[in-house]
Amino acid sequence: MRTITTAMIALVLASFLLTSCGESNKKEPKVEEMDMVQKKEKLLRHVVIFKFNDDTSEEQVEKLNRSFIELPTHIPEIQDFEWGLNDSPEDFHQNFTHCYMLTFKSEEDRDSIYSPHPKHQEFVASLGPHVEKVFVVDYWTNPE
Repeated sequence: MRTITTAMIALVLASFLLTSCGESNKKEPKVEEMDMVQKKEKLLRHVVIFKFNDDTSEEQVEKLNRSFIELPTHIPEIQDFEWGLNDSPEDFHQNFTHCYMLTFKSEEDRDSIYSPHPKHQEFVASLGPHVEKVFVVDYWTNPE
C-alpha cells in the first residue's frame, strides 16, 4: 500500500513539473480574462470639453468642476466618469482646458435619464456665464 501511495505522489509531482516547466511556459489567458474579452460590450461615451471665459476665476472653475464630478453620485446611469486637464503639446486645443468622459450603457440612459435629470440641468444652468465654448462628442465603443 505504501508503494502505491509513493508512486501516486511521484506521478502527481512529475505531472506538476511537466506542466509548470514544460510547454506551459506559453502564457495562456485565464478563464476570467477570456470571459472578459468575450463579454466586452459596446458602451456609449459622452465626451464634454470646456473652454472657460477669460474672466472666470479659478475658484469658479473649481466649483463647476466639483459639480460635474458629483453628477455620478446623483445619476446612477452614469456607468463611469473620468476627467482631466488638457496636456497636449500640440497647439490644436483652441484653449479648451477641461475634458470629461461619461459612459452610458444606452442612448436611453443618456437621453431620457441623464440629460433631463434635475442635477444635470442645474449643472448646465450654472455653466452659462462661465463657459465660452463647449465641445461634445458621443460615440459607441468598438470592442473589437
